[in-house]
Amino acid sequence: MNMKIKSLVLGTLLGGLTALVWSNISWELIGWHEKTLLTFQKDDEVAAEIASHTVEDGTYLMPYGTSKEAQDRMQKGPIMLAAVRRGGMGSVTRLFAVQVAILFAVAFLLTWLLLHTSGLSYARRVMFVALVGLAASVIVDLPNWNWWGFSGSFTAVDVADNVLTCLFSGLVIAKVAK
Repeated sequence: MNMKIKSLVLGTLLGGLTALVWSNISWELIGWHEKTLLTFQKDDEVAAEIASHTVEDGTYLMPYGTSKEAQDRMQKGPIMLAAVRRGGMGSVTRLFAVQVAILFAVAFLLTWLLLHTSGLSYARRVMFVALVGLAASVIVDLPNWNWWGFSGSFTAVDVADNVLTCLFSGLVIAKVAK
C-alpha cells in the first residue's frame, strides 16, 4: 500500500478513535457542556407553545425578516435562534453512529491536511492540527456568539473542546502521518 494512503488510513482510524474517546470524556465524564446551558421556566408550557407554533423540524429565528418592524424587534429583543425537532431526538443509537462518522471524517481531513505539510517536527505537526481545530471553531463558534447571543461560557467550552479534540487527535495523527 502506498505510504501516503497508509498514513491517511491510519491517521483517520487512530485519530477518529482518539476523538471518540475524548468526546466521551468531554461529554460524559467532565460534563462541562451541560453546565453552560440554561433551562426555560415552565419548560412544558414552552414546549407546548413551540409545538403549536412550528410546522416542521428546522432552524427557527425569532423575530425573522428584514422589514423595519422585524429589525426593531431584533433590537429590542428577545431574539432566539432555535433548532426544533418536533418529534424529539429519535434514535440515540443513530445519532451516536452519525457522530462517530463525523469524528472519523474530521480525523480524515486533519490527516489529509497534515500530509500536505513538510519539514515540521512532531510537536509542530501536533500544533498544526490543534490550530486547524481552533480555526474551525473560531469560524463557527465566534459568529454564533456574536450574532445570536450564544453565551460566553457555552462558546468558550465549545472552542476549548474543539481545540482539545484536535490536539489529542493530533498527538496520534502526527505520529502516523509522516
